[in-house]
Amino acid sequence: MGEKARDYSIAVVLRALDVLEALAEAKRPLGPTELARRVGTTPSAAFRVLKTLEERGYVARDSISGQYRLGTRLAYLGERSTGTLDLRQVARPVLEDLHRRFHETVNLGVLEDDQIVYIDMVESDQGLRMTARIGARDYPHSTSLGKAILAYLPEQELERYLERPLAARTPNTITDPSTLRAELERVRASGVAEDHEENEEGACCFGAPVFDRQGRVVAAISISGPAVRLSGPRADEMRAAVRDAGLAVTRAIGGRVPEPVEG
Repeated sequence: MGEKARDYSIAVVLRALDVLEALAEAKRPLGPTELARRVGTTPSAAFRVLKTLEERGYVARDSISGQYRLGTRLAYLGERSTGTLDLRQVARPVLEDLHRRFHETVNLGVLEDDQIVYIDMVESDQGLRMTARIGARDYPHSTSLGKAILAYLPEQELERYLERPLAARTPNTITDPSTLRAELERVRASGVAEDHEENEEGACCFGAPVFDRQGRVVAAISISGPAVRLSGPRADEMRAAVRDAGLAVTRAIGGRVPEPVEG
C-alpha cells in the first residue's frame, strides 16, 4: 500500500473560499450571520474572514446595511485567469479614438462604495476643458458616468442608493429620487446618460455603460467639456459616438448588453 495522501488544506483558507462562493451563489449582499449559517461556522469566525477579505478588496461592505458583496479584486483575478487584458487596457484605444475625434476629455469610471471612481482618462487638448484626475470620486447621480451605471443596477441596489439623500453639486443636480428614476428610464431607452451642468457649472457630459459577460454593468465611458461645445448637432454626434464606445468596450471584454426589462 502506498503512503496515505497527505491533507495540505488550511482550514482558514477553505473557510474564506466558502465565504466567497456563498456570496457568489447568493447573488445579493449578505450579513455575517447569514453567511455563517450558509458556510457552517460561527458569526464571529465569518466576520473575521470577511474583514480580512475586505482589506484586500475581495469583498465590499455596504456602510449602511453592513452586508457584504463580492469585491472588484475578484474581477481583476478573473481577467488575469482567462488571459484577458484589464478593463483600462481594453478601453484605452476606445478612449483615445473618442479624444482624437472630438478633442474633448474622455473618462472611464466604475462604481465603488456608492461613488464614481475615475480609473482612466484622456484629457482635452483645448485651453478650456473639463478634467478630473485618476482616482478622483464623484456622485453617481450628478454625473453621466454615474447615471449610465445606476440605470442598469439591479433594482435592489438602485433602491438602496435612492434611499439616501441625493446631494446637490449645482442648482441643476437631480436631488429628487422620483425625478432621478425617470431620468434613468430615459438612459435605458436611449443608451446614453447626460449631465447638463449637474456636477459642475458650465460643464456637460455624455456617458454610456459597459457590460460584462453576464450582462452586468461594470463601468461607463463619458465625454465631457464646456456646455457651449457640447450642444447643437455636435452633441448628437457625441451621443452616438459615446454609445458606440460603450458597446465597443463591452464587446472587447466579451460582455453582452442585457435584454430590456418589460414592464
